[in-house]
Amino acid sequence: MKTRYIFTIAIMAVGLTACTDYFDKHMLDNGDAPVLDVRTGMTYVLTDNDYKLISNYPENIEKALALDPVDSTAYKELKAIATEKAFTETASADMYVPAFMDATFPYLDNGTTCDLTYTMREGKSDRVQEFAGAQGFTMTIDDYELLWQKRGANYVTPSTYPKLPDFLAAKLTTATVGKIALISYTFTEEEPDSSELSDFLPYELNLSDLLVYPDDKRHMIHGLVGEVKSTTYGRFYMEDGAESIYVYGLTNEDGNKVWKDKGIQQGDSIVLIGRYSEVNEEPQILDAVYVRHTPANANGAPKRAKQARKFETINEIYQLTENGWALYENEELKAGFALPQTVYDAAGETTITDMNIILKYLQGAFPYPKEKEIYLVAYMGKNGATADEWIFDGTDFVLTTGYIEDVMSFEVKNNKWIPNISTYLQAKFVGEGPGKFTIQHVQLDGLSYVWRYQALYGMTASAYVSGTNHRVEDWLISPKIKMKKSVQPQLTFDHAVRYGNVIDNPKWLNIWVTDDYTGDVTTTVWKHIDWNVELPDGSNWIFRSAGVYDMSEYNGKTIVLGFQYNTDIDGIDVPSAPTWEIQNLLVAEPAEEGGE
Repeated sequence: MKTRYIFTIAIMAVGLTACTDYFDKHMLDNGDAPVLDVRTGMTYVLTDNDYKLISNYPENIEKALALDPVDSTAYKELKAIATEKAFTETASADMYVPAFMDATFPYLDNGTTCDLTYTMREGKSDRVQEFAGAQGFTMTIDDYELLWQKRGANYVTPSTYPKLPDFLAAKLTTATVGKIALISYTFTEEEPDSSELSDFLPYELNLSDLLVYPDDKRHMIHGLVGEVKSTTYGRFYMEDGAESIYVYGLTNEDGNKVWKDKGIQQGDSIVLIGRYSEVNEEPQILDAVYVRHTPANANGAPKRAKQARKFETINEIYQLTENGWALYENEELKAGFALPQTVYDAAGETTITDMNIILKYLQGAFPYPKEKEIYLVAYMGKNGATADEWIFDGTDFVLTTGYIEDVMSFEVKNNKWIPNISTYLQAKFVGEGPGKFTIQHVQLDGLSYVWRYQALYGMTASAYVSGTNHRVEDWLISPKIKMKKSVQPQLTFDHAVRYGNVIDNPKWLNIWVTDDYTGDVTTTVWKHIDWNVELPDGSNWIFRSAGVYDMSEYNGKTIVLGFQYNTDIDGIDVPSAPTWEIQNLLVAEPAEEGGE
């Protein structure tokens, strides 16, 4: 059994004095003092009605109007708390909750503390916000004409696919760098032959193609004579497979009726020139001019404009960069893509409003996701092109809404509730669990874990198992630490290091910090925090202070800390893997000297 000696550090931010200590200071040797109602460990979760109350307290309204007396921006943000049921960085909980606490808990005395849970509206990620001005469109015949610089091929092929960036540059001439386009186009592997392409109108196509890509241009159209409505005026249904369209009068180029003269019969193959139109929502061909026809019983059939091809609809995201239009990429994402057309087709929709449709697609398309992987899905919503991010939480894909649950500590001091905004993160670990800290495995070398929580010792990490020192890389990740109003924040914690060696332990045990956490340690840009106190030599289990680290470089930012256990370093053997144990982690303003 190992013997442990735990030395605690006495660095606590203003307002975090334990209630029992506070009570002792004010009640000892004062037998005549009245009994106070001092409570610690209180918790409270704001309700929907609480947000309405907070936005209507006179003192909060007065405070908001004083902040922006000219345009009342702060007042509008205060009133939005009621409708959004959430706070923001500028209309924050520390500003407006004290009035609510004073009104709700007026009977509690100095030293009372309460952890209040509320909703915070952070907004969606910068990646999603890029899509706010995205342009979505389906390529038309005019677009294909621009792409090909020819007429007759209403699709993209392997030869024209590389030309899409130039097509976008020619189509979206006013776009600025960063602009996003969500485009949908028809693709086929088969290239057209020269007879299908033309520099002049009209150009030929089958009736079925016209019905898929209708426009108001004149086309040379191939089909069969279907049901006849009038042999006098040449009114009939033109058919192509299961597709049909009403032809409103067939003439020659001079406008004369030709039905009886040409001897046209039902079932004949026919070619005519006309314009697509809709009358009372029924597709029709207007201004139909006879070109030729072949009787149904004749040998051979008129040459079709093109052979049958296999088509598919492709949806893609393009973004304008300094070097021109390019397929959208973002290394912070596991995947960033446009929702496939098959999803719309299966749902029978042209736009997506039900997020369960996207959820089911993700579940089927990505059966083996890793925890914290982020997936950006662009799609056509009810208001046009948009995008959302989904993150895999270890169990399922979760839509990131821009709203998070947050906790802030409040206390009664000088008979008023005040926010404890000088403490940004506190995690004792021992006996309290890992809190909102998470673990990401990079290399386990066959182990089930390296970092883990142990109630008696805190967060612990070791690569020594069953007599083997493993080469591993494992991270303990803090929750987001918001320091929007910090002045001189400091990081402190206690730790014990056993085994390993004094030369390699400082390389294997690391602290990192970032203000741009991607959700994945391997894609995040980290800054190393150098040890300013010599690490324990590994000879015992004694807990010592790891030092005091100035974090003021990150004032006004939100950061994440990463505690990296890494013995997987090239060129370094692992003769003895250390055990690293962490307790009493604190990110806070330094305690005031002589303060309570």
